Amino acid sequence: MAELTTNNSHTAPTHIMEPKRLNKFISDSGFCSRREADRLIEEERVTVNGKLPEPGTKVTAKDKVRIDDQLLTVREEEPVFLLLNKPSGMSATADMGVRDNVVRAINYPASLQPIGHLDRDAEGVLFLSNDGDLVRKITKADTKFEKEYIVTVDKLISPEFIAKLIGGGESEAGEKLQKTFIAKEGSTRFRIILKPNTNHNIKRMCEDLGYKVVHLQRVRIENLTLAKLPTGHWRKLSAAEVEMLASAGSRAGSSKSKDNDYFSPRGGASKARVGKSKPAGATKGGAGKSFGGSKPGSAGNKSPRKGGPSNTSSRSGGAGKGAAPKGRTGRGR
Repeated sequence: MAELTTNNSHTAPTHIMEPKRLNKFISDSGFCSRREADRLIEEERVTVNGKLPEPGTKVTAKDKVRIDDQLLTVREEEPVFLLLNKPSGMSATADMGVRDNVVRAINYPASLQPIGHLDRDAEGVLFLSNDGDLVRKITKADTKFEKEYIVTVDKLISPEFIAKLIGGGESEAGEKLQKTFIAKEGSTRFRIILKPNTNHNIKRMCEDLGYKVVHLQRVRIENLTLAKLPTGHWRKLSAAEVEMLASAGSRAGSSKSKDNDYFSPRGGASKARVGKSKPAGATKGGAGKSFGGSKPGSAGNKSPRKGGPSNTSSRSGGAGKGAAPKGRTGRGR
């Protein structure tokens, strides 16, 4: 059985920070958003090298930026955006006080933040980035993206259960309600596609109908899928993929349509039906890279989750052996 092993193939990116606007510097430090930074600047709570900044001030890592006497720091690093096939038992947080968190497990030389929501006991697509603005934008638009899941429940799936999940009909106000795509894939397993602006808490949806989710895997967000990426492995997103997510999130935030069509054709909405479905479409990226080594004190040396891959290596240059340690479960989406 494989363990998380130290991956020394990562080297810190050599990158000299170009001068950037003060509000972006503050945002990149993780202190607050750009909008909040503008407010702090207007309230004269921000100083640059001991002085109140002029409008349009740009700063670098050499400047001393303080908010209420608190010195801010921004690591000089290239922007990075990763897609991880998160294992069960790993917490999707950057909080180093939380055991088995994905940022520590990946051990990438950048100040990464997970994007969106995926609970400890859930698996599948999870994005991470060190771009503070982009992290906040996409996280805020988390329910605005189309997502696809494979769900296993604790008992036989009945026609009534499927019908209620599909939904549709009209609301009390007479508005036409969206139907949900459901494809039964076994006696206790089904595939579900959640459209933007709909209930994205699958566990709660199932519990309300008397079922308990025993396994949850997110296989797609928009047109970005796991493809051949093994559990515990990650790959970098291309510039086009990042732009697609950023623009989709922006358009979703301003859209009021119940049938949002801003997502790409490959990730487009499907008509509600029950039947057998094909796996989600593949995207570029290959096998990706596995988790790097955990730092001392982390929970990196634990047995992999039962059924998870072991001794998997990357076809595209990844090093290490990726498998997920067991962990406590919780409610998930």
